[in-house]
Amino acid sequence: MSNFVGRHLEEMADIRATRKCKLVRLCSLLSICVLTGYGFAYFANHENVFATINFVCCVVLALNLWHLHYHRSLNYSDLILTGVLMLQGVILLLYSERFPDRLMWIFPIIAATILINEFRTGLLFSVSFCALAIAASLFTDAVFTQLDTSHERFILSLVVICLICNTASFYYSKMLNYIQSLYREGIEDLAYLDQLTGLANRWSFEHWATKKLAEIIHLPSTTALVFLDIDDFKEINDTYGHEVGDRVLQQFSKRLKNNIRTRDRDSNKHDYSIARFAGDEFVILLYDVRSKQDLEGILHRICHLFQDSYSGSKQVSSLTVSVGVALYPQDADNLHELTRCADKAMYAAKHKGKNQFQYYHGDTLCSLQEIPTLTEGNVRKLNNA
Repeated sequence: MSNFVGRHLEEMADIRATRKCKLVRLCSLLSICVLTGYGFAYFANHENVFATINFVCCVVLALNLWHLHYHRSLNYSDLILTGVLMLQGVILLLYSERFPDRLMWIFPIIAATILINEFRTGLLFSVSFCALAIAASLFTDAVFTQLDTSHERFILSLVVICLICNTASFYYSKMLNYIQSLYREGIEDLAYLDQLTGLANRWSFEHWATKKLAEIIHLPSTTALVFLDIDDFKEINDTYGHEVGDRVLQQFSKRLKNNIRTRDRDSNKHDYSIARFAGDEFVILLYDVRSKQDLEGILHRICHLFQDSYSGSKQVSSLTVSVGVALYPQDADNLHELTRCADKAMYAAKHKGKNQFQYYHGDTLCSLQEIPTLTEGNVRKLNNA
C-alpha cells in the first residue's frame, strides 16, 4: 500500500498543474480547428474582418501551444487561451444577428473558461460574461433577435451552465487544496519513510538511489553501496521479545542518522541515502566521498557505532553489525546488481566472524588484509589462517 501511495503521491500533489496543462492543450487544439473552419467560412461569405480575427486567434493559440510544449510550464498559457475564448464569446454575443446559428458556441466557451482556470479566476470571467450577456439582452435590440428560443431562456441557460461549472470547479479546487495541504504537512512520510525507524523505506531508497546513481556516474568521487545487518538480531527478538527488538532497531537507526551525512552537499536538501531495507537489514548509499581512505573511515565508524556499549535496552548489553560494501560503478553499474554485490559481501563478513566490513570485488571477495582490521581478535584469526 505504501509503495502505491509513494508512486502517486507527488502526482496527486501536482495534479492541478498537470490537469490544467492537459486541458489547455485540448481546448487550444479544438479552438484552432473550429476557428480555422469558421475563418474559411467567413472568407467565403466575404466577412474578411471576422476571418482575420479568427486566423489571428489561431496563430496566437498555436504559439501558445508551442510555448507550452517546449517549456513544460503554464506561465500565462491558460490566461492567453481564456482571452481568446472570451474575445470569441463577445463577438458571438454582440453580433448574434449576423451569426444566429453560432450563438450556441457560447456555452462550451464559458464552460471551457471555467474549467481551465483556478476557481476564482474562472468565476470572475464567467460572472463578467453573464453580466455582459444580460446587459446586451436588456439594452441592445439586435442581440438574440434571430434566436429560435427566447432571450430569457438563453440567459437562464447561460446562468445555469455557469452555476454548475463553477460549483464543480469549487469542490474540485477544495479537494486539491486538501491533498496539497496533507502533502505539505508530511503525509509523504507514510509513503517514503519506515514508520518504526524514521529512515527511508526500501521503495523510496531505490527510487532515489536509481536517479542518484545516474547523476553521479561520471564523477571522480567514490561511491559505495553499504549493506548492514545487526548481528544475532533474531536471538534478541527470540530472547527478549519484539518490543525490545523494535527499540534496538530504533536506537541503531538513530545512531546511523547521527553519524552519516543525509544531506546533499550542493543543494543541502535531505535525501533518502539511509534506509531500512528489510527486518534488521539496512542499506546506505555513500556518494561524493572524496577518497577510498575517507570511505574506509566511514565504514570503520559504522562498525563501531556501539563500541561505547549499547544503551537502548537494559537486557541487551552489546550490539555489533556486519557490513558489506560494493563500489559503483566498479562492481556493478545498476542499483539491483550493486545491492546484490553488497548483500553478498555482508554475508561474507558474517562468515568471517561478524563485527566487521567486507568489500565485494568481482566474483571473489577481498580478504581482510586489504581492509583495516577492527579488533585484535580479528588480527589473531587472520594470522592463524
